[in-house]
Amino acid sequence: MTPLRYHAPVNWLVQRFKFDGRMNCGRLLASLMARRAPGDGRPELLIPVPLHRARLRERGFNQAEFLARRLGAELGIPVARGMLTRVRDTRAQSGLPTGSREGNVRRAFAIARSPGVQHVALVDDVLTTGHTAEECVRVLRRAGVSQVQVWVAARALRSDFLRSCA
Repeated sequence: MTPLRYHAPVNWLVQRFKFDGRMNCGRLLASLMARRAPGDGRPELLIPVPLHRARLRERGFNQAEFLARRLGAELGIPVARGMLTRVRDTRAQSGLPTGSREGNVRRAFAIARSPGVQHVALVDDVLTTGHTAEECVRVLRRAGVSQVQVWVAARALRSDFLRSCA
């Protein structure tokens, strides 16, 4: 589920939220996500994409966790904070060329405890190349989750992503 395209003004909202801690922007993004959430076939659990503890200290909050908590409250879906962990401090995907992103997140995530459910939604702010989401999904499937949806506030289309790298 991806309600928005990552270009103006959405990219401004995401960046103010993520890098400047503007929670009002995060609340708006979560609200837009909740409006687009599927009515049927909702997940049993929301799992935010984790930040490494060093990045969390630096930023002060996890934007994916903030979105997941807001979505969970609005949709009545529990949030599994800390179930998925980032075990390796990776470079920010946004600062890497496309070809380096997959290797950057390989083996960066692990399961801290079993989800105990079959259907989850992985929550994040932006999907660009999809490598972070793919790695998280792989880890969740290995832990026994049979259905993983990816819920992000915005999707960077290839043309948007290439323009931002030029």
